Amino acid sequence: MNTVIRTLGIAAALWLLLAPGFAAAQEERSPEDNFRKANDLFVQGEYREAVALYRAAIEQRDDFKEAWYNLGAAYGQLRQYDKEKDAYHKALALDPTYARAHYNLALALEDEGQYEEAIAAYRKTLEHEPEALDALVNQGILLARMERLDEAVAAYTKALTLTRDVPDIHYNLGIAYGKMAEKTEDAAAKEALIRKEVAAYEAALERRPSFYKASYNLALAWHKLGDLPKEIEALERSVELKSRYPEALYNLAYAYEEAGTLDKALDAWGRYVEIAGQLESEKPFVEVGQKEMARIKGEIEKKDKPE
Repeated sequence: MNTVIRTLGIAAALWLLLAPGFAAAQEERSPEDNFRKANDLFVQGEYREAVALYRAAIEQRDDFKEAWYNLGAAYGQLRQYDKEKDAYHKALALDPTYARAHYNLALALEDEGQYEEAIAAYRKTLEHEPEALDALVNQGILLARMERLDEAVAAYTKALTLTRDVPDIHYNLGIAYGKMAEKTEDAAAKEALIRKEVAAYEAALERRPSFYKASYNLALAWHKLGDLPKEIEALERSVELKSRYPEALYNLAYAYEEAGTLDKALDAWGRYVEIAGQLESEKPFVEVGQKEMARIKGEIEKKDKPE
């Protein structure tokens, strides 16, 4: 189950421009005072009140690009997306090189399904801030979703030149290589891509040993390469990391059957059926597990039956 995840919580969190605290009385606030108080309210989750003070700051000083920018972030939290995008555009009209505004605009566009426009905004971010790791990674995720896999791999690879310490970047790179392999007809090229997929998942696990999704995807990659022992090893690790992992147990049971270890297969099927029976999404497969259990029990009994 190749689940793409968003790295670092980056796409879920807007960049917000913060400033030091304020000391002015309400009736004497300058634009900067209103801006700082609005930031305090934003951090406290008081987004409507923050909007009012950002607007007050802008009314006092309409070229206050940071206030326009943070106003957009506040509107985003209120799910007022048209106003959010308009505020970022106002900030960018004041400063077209404002990388943070390009980035938050990209997130807003992506959330509304305007993917081409979002890609353009990510690229503007990187034009003005080439080492913006979050922009590189989220651009890669979006490109992969759009099936522009070569470009996605290029974005992830560039991100890895900035840091190799983030496991999710390696993980997402592995998913992109896996998708490329699925679309490749040439056997040698397909194998080469799958081996790159394996290396990416291994790199993710090296950096986060508890990354059960990476271990599971690694098992799927080993399966595609026909390496049953390594597939089983990766599936066992997935289940060790997350004991109630129905997809991993399902595949592990079949892998044990293929390896001829029927006792282990029976145990894995039993665990799968117990867990899957409680999950609506797995119910279509529960019957498969029950039938496999009955078949394996029959085989074991037949072997144990004296001549």
